[in-house]
Amino acid sequence: MMTSAANLDLVLVGGGHSHCLVLRMLAMAPIPGVRVTLVSPEPLSAYSGMLPGLIAGHYSLEETHVDLYRLCLATHTRFVQAAVTAINSQQRRLELNDGSQLEYDWLSLDVGATPDLSPLGYSLPKQVVPVKPVSGFYARWQQWVNDNPSASLAVVGAGAGGTEMVLAIAEYGRQQQRPLSLSLISGSILLPGYAASVRRKMQARLDDYGIRFLENTLVENQGGQVIANGQPLDADQVLWCTGVRGIPLFANSDLNCDKKGFVKINDTLQSHSDARVFAAGDCAAFPQPLPKAGVYAVRQAMTLARNLRAAIQGQPLTPYRPQSRFLSLLSAGGKDAVASRGGSLSLGGPLIWRWKDRIDRAFMRKFQDQLPRMAPALSDPDTLHCAGCGAKVGSDALGEALSALQPQINPGIEAGVDAADDAAVIQWPENRKLVQSLDFFPAFIDEPYRFGRIAALHSLSDLYAMNATPHSALANITLGWNHPRLQARDLRRLMAGAVHELNQAGCTLVGGHTIEGPQMAAGFTVNGGADSDTLWHKKGATPGDTIILTKPIGSGVQLAAMMHGAKLRGRWLGSTLDTLLQSNGPARDALASTPVHACTDITGFGLLGHLQEICSQSQVAIALETAAVPLLPGTIDLIKDGVTSTLNEANRSALLHCAHDDTIDDAMLTALCDPQTSGGLVFCVPGEHTSDALQRLAMNGVNGVAIGKVLVKDEKNAASIFIK
Repeated sequence: MMTSAANLDLVLVGGGHSHCLVLRMLAMAPIPGVRVTLVSPEPLSAYSGMLPGLIAGHYSLEETHVDLYRLCLATHTRFVQAAVTAINSQQRRLELNDGSQLEYDWLSLDVGATPDLSPLGYSLPKQVVPVKPVSGFYARWQQWVNDNPSASLAVVGAGAGGTEMVLAIAEYGRQQQRPLSLSLISGSILLPGYAASVRRKMQARLDDYGIRFLENTLVENQGGQVIANGQPLDADQVLWCTGVRGIPLFANSDLNCDKKGFVKINDTLQSHSDARVFAAGDCAAFPQPLPKAGVYAVRQAMTLARNLRAAIQGQPLTPYRPQSRFLSLLSAGGKDAVASRGGSLSLGGPLIWRWKDRIDRAFMRKFQDQLPRMAPALSDPDTLHCAGCGAKVGSDALGEALSALQPQINPGIEAGVDAADDAAVIQWPENRKLVQSLDFFPAFIDEPYRFGRIAALHSLSDLYAMNATPHSALANITLGWNHPRLQARDLRRLMAGAVHELNQAGCTLVGGHTIEGPQMAAGFTVNGGADSDTLWHKKGATPGDTIILTKPIGSGVQLAAMMHGAKLRGRWLGSTLDTLLQSNGPARDALASTPVHACTDITGFGLLGHLQEICSQSQVAIALETAAVPLLPGTIDLIKDGVTSTLNEANRSALLHCAHDDTIDDAMLTALCDPQTSGGLVFCVPGEHTSDALQRLAMNGVNGVAIGKVLVKDEKNAASIFIK
């Protein structure tokens, strides 16, 4: 996560085709002093040209989606997984759906479009499912086919997208031998704007699959029912593939938009209302109206990358010239396609499919095995960085960042973050135990808001493991060597994330220390209170206890995969980061009044290392059921592919205290030794309370799992943990 110093923020919103290509281009020739950030609500970005093939069963999910995590890591781009809900171009600030804010110096938009639902009155009947945004369509499609083994389906919209989609669904039904009644509905004709020869060929494919085509049909919503030409539409599900309009985000922006809500741009792809804002792809309204087709987004990428660079460096910009004709390759269900390029001529058949397949796979290889690996942008060579007390972040940046925080204030705090004193002052009740812990580690992701949340949760976990109630916290923050303006932005986001979690825990931020260095890092000294007779310890585990784990393991492997680049999978990493953001507070609260003989949290020593601590402190042995141990998605696959944390080798010393037979896979043993960040809690509860404890956890939203039993320690046996 070490990067060169920067003084400007370029933020790309949306992981569309244009932005994916722009990131490659900027990585190959970075703009000096510019930090690039990509914002997208999903870690995967669908390539629309292969979506019909995915639905039909010709491709896998990975083959048809750009992994944005991998792309960002390879191109030295920060990735913020969130949706933008509002744009304030006057203040150059974005509002995100996680409640945080993101500031920029330059902005580019490639967020696609949303279906025009005006014929339905914007109140969707239950059976209507918009195909766009395509990022979430595949998941919706899978759920539908699983819930409806034999059903009728209508696709509204007989343009290229709707026609390809209904043929893909028909091919899926043929391959799976599932009876599906399919209809394609058009308000005019089949494939308007295409040559008659193309329409004839695609009509023949519809006929071959037995798909009913209804032309000149008006589809409306009457009282929550879909009506086609005045009659109820006989379909269990209706896929809406008609025209599109701007996404709701632009209604919450101060950018100039057209009547359909698309951002108005000029021929240099700049917004009419703000020259620091660019737009490309379906979300943009070009001076000469263009069809909403991916081919234009792909061609716009080179102009967009060139003009972003030119605008930032104060150079002349280049106008985008859309092509007058382009090759159209339509999927036709099976491994079959129809090609046309203007005029009346067209070709179709398996050979055209193979041609289309080669083109599509070549495009996707740019984001799979042909990712660029370039150095980050050069920083200002005249920038100097101090050490010692001179490494403190400037008072202006610090004050500006802290002024927006609204930490919860607990009783007994006389001087906190708002007092600007040299130290915090806290009154502590005489009849309470002070429980204190400290954690600090470098950032493993370069997204300050999410990292701030995880760092706070990781620190609070030590208090929860001892059944202490969080009270107050001190922050220790290192910010990367960047311009003070960027440091202030990072500090605001990092502390906003941390205070969000601290406030959720009822823990007051009372102060801290901030310095600058080569890499962002964060930690917290946390204080908690507890009664002596309610504290949990690692000692106290009793034979007969059930061992309950509250989170899956494998985060060390997943984070190590980030360092391997090509071995990273965005879906797996996304699940891991979501798990790291789960507080252990609800687990502690669920069992606060339940008999707990011993407890600890799973962090750097891995599951086996922390279980060994319980064995040592309690003088017991443990029988561990590996089949019950929950793992993060992809953990075993990554381990078998050679990915492990650098700390794993040291953690494997815990195996010296274990006994297991040859049936236990070494990949599983590696997972059991995997160091965890913001890991779950391990509880040792009396066996007769197991069911009650699991039920209490579930009621608090915690997926607790019984993974073993506490045994009597056999002094004749050197093993403390028996792995089964």
